Amino acid sequence: MVHVEANAKINIGLIVGDKRSDGYHDLETIMARISLSDYIDMEIHESESTSVKIMGNDSYLAEGMDLMEKGALFFSSLSGHDFSLSIWIDKHIPAGAGLGGGSSDAASVITALNAYFDNPIEHDELTRFSVDVGSDVPFFVSGFRGALVTGKGECVRECAVPHGSAVTLFLPRSRMETSGAYKALDAIRRPQRHLPLLDGVSPTRRTHPNDFEHLYNVKFPLCDRKDDYPYVSLTGSGSAWYMLSSTPSEMVENFTDYDILSQYFVI
Repeated sequence: MVHVEANAKINIGLIVGDKRSDGYHDLETIMARISLSDYIDMEIHESESTSVKIMGNDSYLAEGMDLMEKGALFFSSLSGHDFSLSIWIDKHIPAGAGLGGGSSDAASVITALNAYFDNPIEHDELTRFSVDVGSDVPFFVSGFRGALVTGKGECVRECAVPHGSAVTLFLPRSRMETSGAYKALDAIRRPQRHLPLLDGVSPTRRTHPNDFEHLYNVKFPLCDRKDDYPYVSLTGSGSAWYMLSSTPSEMVENFTDYDILSQYFVI
């Protein structure tokens, strides 16, 4: 039995380029792992054909293919290995919040299978090609705690992130679908710019903006509280907001439209 912890991520800034000919967008973002995690148990056996069974504390495979199954089939095709895979997942990362839970779960399956079969695929190759499973998957396959991610997600360069910073998450009761968010963003003209790295520098909303904030008509209540909360942003395409601070902060505002998750940190 293989036991793995699949971390969530936050995006510290997210610049979205124009839509490419392949239907994807060029991205520029800094991703950082946080201590919110899913927990996965896997039982792997060599077999004449590949099969995947998923069980857990959430509903899976009700519609379409779960990313964990997609990741397993991707590894089988790339490596030439067949196997039977049984997965049990204890799900904690909220879906549809931009926290990368599905991608992290898939990356955990891919890396566990590669290790089980004595690493038939080189790490850099596995990282680069895993973008075929999902745009956030290469970051999680890389194993980096923080990285500058570019291209459509396949270019992952390790970089510094604010290790140990407290993370408070704010989950809206209504979520925005990723495909709809990109389509809406394409209709908005955005300035061309680049994200600076964070070597000893704290992010600000000016230096590390998230383009998807253009889609939210109501400003998040903490955005202007610069004295108490130096950095507040969306993660990914949303819909979760998060706050970074040096220590966990006691919340005094009444966030009637949000569920608040706290006591996490950048690992």
